[in-house]
Amino acid sequence: MTGVRRVVIGATMLLEGIIAQAHDSDLLQTYQQALLHDAQYAAAKANQRVGQEQWIQGRAWLLPQVSLDAQSHWMESDYQVAAGNIQQRRQNRSYGIQLIQPVFRWQNWVQFQQGGLQRALAQIHLQNAGQTLLLRVAQTYFEVLNATDVLEAIQDLRTADAEQLASARKNFELGNVSIADVHEAQASFDRTTAQLIKARSDLELARFALARITGQHPGTLRGLSDDLPLVSPQPAEIDAWIRAAQRYSLDVQAQELLLGIADTEVRIRKAEHLPSVDLVISQNMQQNPNANTEHADISSIGLRLSMPLYSGGRIGSAAREALALHEQTEFELEDARRAAALAAREAWSGVMDGMAQVKALEAAKASARLAVASNQLGYKVGVRVGIDVLEVQSKFSDIVQQLSRARYDTLLAQLRLKAVVGVLNQDDIVEVNAMLND
Repeated sequence: MTGVRRVVIGATMLLEGIIAQAHDSDLLQTYQQALLHDAQYAAAKANQRVGQEQWIQGRAWLLPQVSLDAQSHWMESDYQVAAGNIQQRRQNRSYGIQLIQPVFRWQNWVQFQQGGLQRALAQIHLQNAGQTLLLRVAQTYFEVLNATDVLEAIQDLRTADAEQLASARKNFELGNVSIADVHEAQASFDRTTAQLIKARSDLELARFALARITGQHPGTLRGLSDDLPLVSPQPAEIDAWIRAAQRYSLDVQAQELLLGIADTEVRIRKAEHLPSVDLVISQNMQQNPNANTEHADISSIGLRLSMPLYSGGRIGSAAREALALHEQTEFELEDARRAAALAAREAWSGVMDGMAQVKALEAAKASARLAVASNQLGYKVGVRVGIDVLEVQSKFSDIVQQLSRARYDTLLAQLRLKAVVGVLNQDDIVEVNAMLND
């Protein structure tokens, strides 16, 4: 009885979990789930904390360094004199505390500046990860919707092919068509069945890709409305977007910070040739320092000057290495600017060409629907053959699938255009979310 109860409870919990995951979701809710569960974004937040700690570590080199030292050891001495051997045993203890305050260590100051740049770089990386998460959520969400649209289009085509196959068989029995019409209808039906299997697999994989980001398998997703409002980007000049991308792209900003870090690294290596001055304050207490003294207190304060004279060529080599890395970072910055300009052009073309493509495909869809209806009517009255009906039905399905893909690609290109200039944020997700069906 207990085992049955456990099975019932387990089945109930499983059913509740399935019901909880089967609720309708929109793009904004999916994004909010991704903020909590996406592993890549969580890694970026951890990296941001690393940058904060690097700044604290750089600041520490400017602050006093305090150390405590304690020692205890036994000493045994044997002396040979005229009267015989003399043995002495004693335990020595010493305690000391020392404070070192850097007075002039130029490399420490530059390291502090470098820590500030590393903290800013970690923040830029977090912002970039946030934008990337927005794009990934939108892309995977649209992939699920597109796969759903493709599946529905193929299901409609399979239904139409099944009706055409039944009609061809009936007309063949009546002697109105040849067996070739039946074979063509059967081949089209079988081909559509194979496409349907692949469409179902593609949809399931797209849903798993979305689950990877959100941490849970998605339920029913809200789709785009038929009257999708697509507006041109503002400003309406591509050159303005290219200039903004070359200046404000997060990848460019990150590379600029890396160039600043490389510059500070050069300054740190060069500063190793300079002398350093420290303020040293120490207090030491020794017990039984020698045979004649039981206790000694030593206090000292002073300045310590240190200057490297020869290090086997390490300092010079490290400076040349830093200069080479600085030059490498300069070229990488130039490449980042060029890549940002190219990304802006691609996103701009994706928006403008996508809008034109959506408009053309909408007109083609209306024409193809009329062609399907007229060919079906022509087949019934005998002025069209079965292959004509199958072809226009297949073309109509292809146009529906292309239109679905074009709509999602255009929306995604709009988001990418904003991302390439570093202004993509949650408000853009809210705006797209308002275009979804209720």
